[in-house]
Amino acid sequence: MLVYSIQVKGLLEKEDIDAMIGGNFPVQVLGMIADIVLPVLATLFVTFLFTDEANSGSLKLPLLCGQSRVKLITAKAVVVLIGSLALVAVTFIASNIVAVMFWGSDSVVASLFQNALIYANTYLALAGWSMVVLFVSIFIKNSGSMVGVAVIVLVVGCILSSASPKIAQYEVMYYFKAFVSLQSLNYVLAMSVCIGTALMFFILSAIKFRILQIQK
Repeated sequence: MLVYSIQVKGLLEKEDIDAMIGGNFPVQVLGMIADIVLPVLATLFVTFLFTDEANSGSLKLPLLCGQSRVKLITAKAVVVLIGSLALVAVTFIASNIVAVMFWGSDSVVASLFQNALIYANTYLALAGWSMVVLFVSIFIKNSGSMVGVAVIVLVVGCILSSASPKIAQYEVMYYFKAFVSLQSLNYVLAMSVCIGTALMFFILSAIKFRILQIQK
């Protein structure tokens, strides 16, 4: 509404308005889905890759063929990270294509690097979240319960981020929206939280999986 009110007042030309909208559109799309939709999709991917296989018994087959548990959980983690990257990449590409279709390529190209950096930072947060979900999925064997727990945690994280951002900045969910909002961030802390969360929960997943009793 603000942009259009400025246009009506004649302070900006239509071309300037289109440039602002087109350049910001990919970030606006990310902002709408970063804190709930992308993490839930990543959670669904993890449950399909790990939880459902554990329930069906197919998770045990590679172990019976001589594969080590560390290699197996590492391979699962890599696939999870690639899947999360694919989610972010598809969103980035699709939103830029739509922006070019409606507002032209000039503004999109001008903002491409900045928008790509925002998406890359958001991916790091999603990677950290995915490793958390991988670890929790070792304990929760039901995929429906896993998704339900994830949604509850995400909602609580959103509330915490709004109510107490100084505390929330030490947990990875805060950065789903923090990178998108273009607010002033301590990037050393942000990268430490995102990458540190991913590494810590991968290590915890590997340790737990090594001693896990697989029933089927």
